[in-house]
Amino acid sequence: MKVLQRYRRLAGCATVILGLTSLAVPAAAPAQARVAATPVASRVVASWGDNTVGQLGDGTTVLRTLFHDIAAGRDVVQVAGGRVHGLALRSDGTVSAWGLNEHGELGDGTTTDRFTPVQVKGLTGVITQVAAGEGFSLALRSDGTVWAWGQNDHGQLGRGIITSEGVAPARVAVLNHVTKISAGRKFGLALRSDGIVFAWGAGQFGQLGNGATADSPVPVKIAGLAQVTGISAGSDAALATEASAISAVTSVWAWGNNDEGQLGDGTTISHPTPGRVTGLPVSIAGISAGNQFAAVLGPDGSVWGWGSNVLGQLDIAPAGSAVTRPVNIIAAGSRITQISAGGAHMLALRSDGTVLGWGLNVRGQLGNGTQSQVTGAVEVTNMGGATQVAAGTLSSYAVHTVLVLSGQSS
Repeated sequence: MKVLQRYRRLAGCATVILGLTSLAVPAAAPAQARVAATPVASRVVASWGDNTVGQLGDGTTVLRTLFHDIAAGRDVVQVAGGRVHGLALRSDGTVSAWGLNEHGELGDGTTTDRFTPVQVKGLTGVITQVAAGEGFSLALRSDGTVWAWGQNDHGQLGRGIITSEGVAPARVAVLNHVTKISAGRKFGLALRSDGIVFAWGAGQFGQLGNGATADSPVPVKIAGLAQVTGISAGSDAALATEASAISAVTSVWAWGNNDEGQLGDGTTISHPTPGRVTGLPVSIAGISAGNQFAAVLGPDGSVWGWGSNVLGQLDIAPAGSAVTRPVNIIAAGSRITQISAGGAHMLALRSDGTVLGWGLNVRGQLGNGTQSQVTGAVEVTNMGGATQVAAGTLSSYAVHTVLVLSGQSS
């Protein structure tokens, strides 16, 4: 996702915070109806970093270098960070959105920016995954269909036509039996249950993986991949993991723009069909494509990356020219279980629920209380109980467990 070039001047609104300090305890009642406030664990969204258009969802436009919990609902199971908007999926299958809404990417039927989360309208059934791109959003429903809303200038809503926008969710054409989705800058990816990958939207750099460089408003099949287990859409490039039919080896494939070596093939030559990334651990536990760089997670907790390192996003010194083949970023034994690549920074979740960040920190997106550039990974201050992380362009998000008050009869 490209770093935002233009911000709109917007007014803020009142902050709403989930947490022990923000919940009122009922006044004393007669003994027979007395309610006791009981701490109950719940998963909420934490956000930090740039907040120029309300993408932190905290009711303000105040930059935050330390994380802050937002009222995206309790029992959140996933958060997604786009260019300047966020999405949260709750355990009941409903979706909330906040931030910039100039193209209807918040899915509330308007183009009004929202500084606190609002529920996405028109998503029937149970949603199991969400993804946020640049000005558009995707949702996967439990029946295997994909839904999209927001900007559609390159056909990224997958509706068979190219228009300006769609302010309400509508089904992406053709797709069924989908198990995973991912949103790039202007294109979408979907993995089907049979291991086949489809792409739609912008194709200028070959990011649709079908051998062409034209936009497609309907999903097209990625060429040459058949046993795919994971997908990740970056700015203008994409990654996929493929299981071998004859061994336990998992391979990583990349296609699209390669101007900073983000395809990991030793060159800076773009290609519109998947090419294999070499020099990686034989097993892969996770992949994440960002803006002109990419990373993979090994089962031993190691992290490997390639592509642009101008702003330290590969966590190697000195920062500078493109890295066209994978390099080890984090050593084995780090206990990292998930990674997320953003505009020019990375987030990593550790098995103990703490979060690390590295790369660009000009807007506080590393969450260490500063806007200073640092070398190496730093821990997000006071973050604990995290279960998932998501890096946006200049902002960061995490789902983590906190104690909230729940009234119970005494």
